[in-house]
Amino acid sequence: MTATNGNGHHAAVKTAEPGRRDLREIVRDEQLMRRPILAALADGPLTVPEIAAAIERPAHEAMIWVMGLRKYGWVAEIKEVTDEGYYRYRVAEREGS
Repeated sequence: MTATNGNGHHAAVKTAEPGRRDLREIVRDEQLMRRPILAALADGPLTVPEIAAAIERPAHEAMIWVMGLRKYGWVAEIKEVTDEGYYRYRVAEREGS
């Protein structure tokens, strides 16, 4: 499958693997998943696999949402890594909240 970019060139469009949602679908859900992720973090910092388990979603999807929330200042990582090599994330302090 190919798509035309703004320069008129064709670029390959990768389709989702069987059993996995397309990345565009996952990204679109980021705003919907903000509240459940922040609620899961309300009791304390969690790793991405722990967040995924708490919101009952796949870890690869939770990772995308957590990174988006991190980018926009909703969550922050704790600098110490767990024994398994994961960072823990916490609700970030935001101005005006």
